Amino acid sequence: MRRRGTRTSAPVIPTRSEQRILEQDCALELSQECLPVDMSTLTEEDYYWRRLSDDLSLKDVMPATYLDLHYQCYEAWHANPLAAAIIEMTLSFVLGRGVIVEASNKKVQRLLRSFWDDPANRMDERVYTLCQELALYGEIFVRFFVNAYDGSVKIRMIDPSLIDVIETDPEDVETPLRFHRRPVGQVADTATILSDPQLLAEPLNMDGVWFTAGSEVMQFAINKVSNAKRGRSDLATLLPWLRRYKDWLTDRVRINKYKAAFLWDVQLTGADKKTIDRKRMEYSYPPEPGSVLLHNEAEKWTAVQPAINANDASEDGRALKLMIAVGAGLPEHYLSDSSQGNRATAAEMGLPALLRFQRRQNVMKTILRTILDRVIMEAQRAGTLGRSLDTSYQVDFPEIDVTDHQIIASATQSLVTALTQAKAQGWICDETAMRLLFQTLGVEVDVCVERHEPRF
Repeated sequence: MRRRGTRTSAPVIPTRSEQRILEQDCALELSQECLPVDMSTLTEEDYYWRRLSDDLSLKDVMPATYLDLHYQCYEAWHANPLAAAIIEMTLSFVLGRGVIVEASNKKVQRLLRSFWDDPANRMDERVYTLCQELALYGEIFVRFFVNAYDGSVKIRMIDPSLIDVIETDPEDVETPLRFHRRPVGQVADTATILSDPQLLAEPLNMDGVWFTAGSEVMQFAINKVSNAKRGRSDLATLLPWLRRYKDWLTDRVRINKYKAAFLWDVQLTGADKKTIDRKRMEYSYPPEPGSVLLHNEAEKWTAVQPAINANDASEDGRALKLMIAVGAGLPEHYLSDSSQGNRATAAEMGLPALLRFQRRQNVMKTILRTILDRVIMEAQRAGTLGRSLDTSYQVDFPEIDVTDHQIIASATQSLVTALTQAKAQGWICDETAMRLLFQTLGVEVDVCVERHEPRF
């Protein structure tokens, strides 16, 4: 008697569309495997907690958490004055009155100016949008549209919440290969689709779109570690404290409102139910302020106020605001509270914030240089700009001065007086005095050349 064997079915090869769907679901499934609890049960205190058994090499938050933080940061900037002030302050310090681009070669300068002033780009305005969304979302995705005929470049922004998958080099997480944008709906309008039978019969694109990193889309992220793919908003760590400070202020407004409220308690001596009902109808409308009440000894009027023992809670509010200031890297007086400290203290506290804004300027300079380098490269590829030309250029930002010029001037005056007296006593020569002076000022000067150079 023969034993019946089992048949093995042939492996099913997924289509290209199914393969794309699998690629999209892969990252989400991997993140859900390490999900400690249902996302609907998480609170603001649980967002950044992970189980001990999680893969510690994954530094990005889960996709659902990222979208929630993205939405909360936008809502805070849109509705919370402190959140809007923090983003606007970064914008004002980093960009100030604008950015200046100057190239060494006139043709290169003309090309860059044409891109900068193009009505489709409006870079004088768009640089503020780039900086604002970089601080608000923690990352920006810049999409390039290139005219193959003349090499002109147009840039647009992609909402980071639409990018659901970032595919990187398996051996180098800092090198992105492509970005996936989830479906955002039909491209053509309803009237066009109904009027064209071919568009009406064509199924909607439910797979989304893949963009090649570098050539089509470039990502710029801040506030992240080296092996993370997504950036983090400047407001992400402030969200719980912004909400608590807002709730605290709302409670104080309500308390102050109710503390001023009162009601009239009317006591009727020896009155029966019929008399009480009649008086209730008579006094259905309370007396207006400043009116005169006339009654006999049978009535007793008393103004009753709520016993709200809400003492001065300014220190509680200041503690909440301090948490927001520390998280934003700003001194307390930057957030409209100048009651603490004096001018000298404020000047010393502002230095870390100014250095932080200088670092953000360097980030913005890298972004702009990457965009402008792409403009030059496409012009050279299209033949509208010679490859032998000098393509060097400078991107100048408003200077953030962190030095106190008054202190430097006072110290320089004292040093010059001391060096003059030392020279008069024969202790030092002119070259030594000049060398000490320039070293103190932090200026590199050849003393011998400076001393013997003819003056006209």
